Amino acid sequence: MVVLSLSWPSCGRGQEAARLSLAGQTAAENRRKSAWAPEEPTLLLGATKWKISTGLDLEVNDNISFSTSHSAADVIVRPQVRTQMAWAVSENNALNVALDAGYSAYVTHSDFNRFFIGPASEFAFDVYAGDFWIRLHDRLAVTENAYEDPTVIGSANYAQLQNATGLGGTWDLNKVQVSLAYDHTVYDGLSGANGFPGGDSDIFATSAAYQLNGATRIGMEIGGGFISYDGTGTSSGRAADWNAGAFVETQVTEYIRLRASAGYTVYAPEDNSAADEFTGVYGQIGWHHRVNRHLEYHLTTGRSVNFGYYEGTIDLYNAIFEARWHFFQKLSVATGLVYEHGKQILTGQERFERFGPRLSLERPITEKLWAVLRYQFYHRESNQAGGDYDVNIVTASVTYRL
Repeated sequence: MVVLSLSWPSCGRGQEAARLSLAGQTAAENRRKSAWAPEEPTLLLGATKWKISTGLDLEVNDNISFSTSHSAADVIVRPQVRTQMAWAVSENNALNVALDAGYSAYVTHSDFNRFFIGPASEFAFDVYAGDFWIRLHDRLAVTENAYEDPTVIGSANYAQLQNATGLGGTWDLNKVQVSLAYDHTVYDGLSGANGFPGGDSDIFATSAAYQLNGATRIGMEIGGGFISYDGTGTSSGRAADWNAGAFVETQVTEYIRLRASAGYTVYAPEDNSAADEFTGVYGQIGWHHRVNRHLEYHLTTGRSVNFGYYEGTIDLYNAIFEARWHFFQKLSVATGLVYEHGKQILTGQERFERFGPRLSLERPITEKLWAVLRYQFYHRESNQAGGDYDVNIVTASVTYRL
């Protein structure tokens, strides 16, 4: 399913203020000036601005293979570096490059050591022309935190290459915004794939939004394309997918924001009757509430069809709740709960549930150095043998901005 990411509108009370064009000359200039505000760049080289930081993660994991009965614990050390470069090529063109890369070293299971590239790594070129904003991009990631994928089981060394190349455009007509996007995405299991399919997709999407007032925006979205699979674990080599729906974004009150979308999706394997066609309703609700100066929370819940997981294409229901507590001046505390219910569409017909609490503590140590402590627990239940597990993950991180 294709989901377009749409930013929250600027909202205010009283009479609606005049809104500048999203893609207009003034807005483009403001975006370039405030690219990293309030942070200062690490380096200024000619017309380019650089931001560089280094980090070190120390993870303790009591079930690195996500196994039912043969769990093994380990400590994982992850040094990494993050680099961003911004270049205002001209008044109407801007180049942005980001790379987040590192290495995972297992203290007692060194055969699982591997490099990774973070999902923030990107090459993007922006073109501004009147009321048009066009972005060409290439996003690259080598993911190796297997617990971020709810379908991974029995694999301690799973790593997946993800590369998305495409372009998007926005035509801003003040009250109306029209967006178009295309992405060619490749998913390839580099290790620990156990025969499950990789593949690639060509997805097109379009949306049209209308600004009702300063607080509410409504719109329609349509997307679709083709997915190709490879690997011994797949029963279908190619599938078509399309979806159509509507969305609304609104500032319910001064302290509550809401975004909701719903529609209909069709997933149809083309060349093998063993993989059934899937049709159904998709939807998502995002709710953000600032209760008072001490507490704010965010809730996201919905249903979607997702391609590119360890086990192929998944019909997924999920809910993520996070509360942020502001009782201390320098210490940020967040608590949360994750719930996921999924069903394989392409292979195996596994049904699973996974849920667990999370906790994070973040504190700046100096102006350029800060530390984060995170805890995540997952309990997974499956209708297939070997699909259950429990895992505790504790991660301590320090980051230094040069």
